[in-house]
Amino acid sequence: MKAILIERYGGTEVFLSKEITPPQIKKNEILVQVYACGLNPVDYKIRGGFLKDLFPVSFPHILGGDISGKVKAIGNDVHDFKIGDEVYFSNPLDKNGGYAELCAVNAEIVAHKPKSLSYVQSAALPVAGLTSIQALGDFSKIQPGQKVLIHAGAGGVGSFAIQYAKHMGAKVYTTTSRENHSYVYELGADVAIDYRKEDFVSICQNEGGMDIVLESIGGDNYFRSVLATHTGGFVPCIVNPPDVKTRELALQKKITTDFFLLTSRRKDLDEITKMIESQKIRPLNTKTLSLDGIVRAHEQLESGRTRGKLVLEIQQESLHR
Repeated sequence: MKAILIERYGGTEVFLSKEITPPQIKKNEILVQVYACGLNPVDYKIRGGFLKDLFPVSFPHILGGDISGKVKAIGNDVHDFKIGDEVYFSNPLDKNGGYAELCAVNAEIVAHKPKSLSYVQSAALPVAGLTSIQALGDFSKIQPGQKVLIHAGAGGVGSFAIQYAKHMGAKVYTTTSRENHSYVYELGADVAIDYRKEDFVSICQNEGGMDIVLESIGGDNYFRSVLATHTGGFVPCIVNPPDVKTRELALQKKITTDFFLLTSRRKDLDEITKMIESQKIRPLNTKTLSLDGIVRAHEQLESGRTRGKLVLEIQQESLHR
């Protein structure tokens, strides 16, 4: 099978296109023919070695956790899928992923993809949807009427999180560039903050502070997000753990905060599917590239200027219908 892999940490020059032996599945796994793979910032951070202490990988390694495709083979202990089923999932970071034609995955974390969506649209959803549901729901206990700030609202996680928070009855604030304001309002945001010209901390404090801030920028922005949250609020950060200064402020304000990493769960993917099929959540904006365009895809991913999600199309869907 064809795969794009890395054999060391580094820039985009470390990508290698190779024909490799297809993975052998264990009795609790399924083999998925990958049709599409969504890209996430964690991809270039792992490639660059920025997360090697938190998420070490074994080389050679195939990146790409957001995957949609078709079941090609089934392990002996798997009874809830059949060959040909259309599925999607978020593969754990330490496992080989979707920058390849085939992927082996534990069947327990796989769900049937939304029937109304293409493979490309489905591959944009797992990380964004799981992060939103678990960070806002499980971690932060989101409630109707609360004020929620979503950073980077035009990005992949932000695009889903705005819709999910609105679906849960919150008043939604978001930071994004001025040119993306109309986009985030279409997603359901109530207040769009131009991060280049406006101080989100002042705006949030003037509103009495946020109940929840979904922090996706890191660094000093994490500390400022805690400042923007009222006493007793929640600040899940999907980028890095809090530094000493941020943790001390959180303790002082009785704010629950920590580095948050999603868990791959079928039940949450099933919830995402229901929200998509009932049109509570709309599909994310996607830009599609081929597997051979991986260098250009990572360069755009690192720019942080993507509206919605970048998705690699591994198999052309129209050829297989």
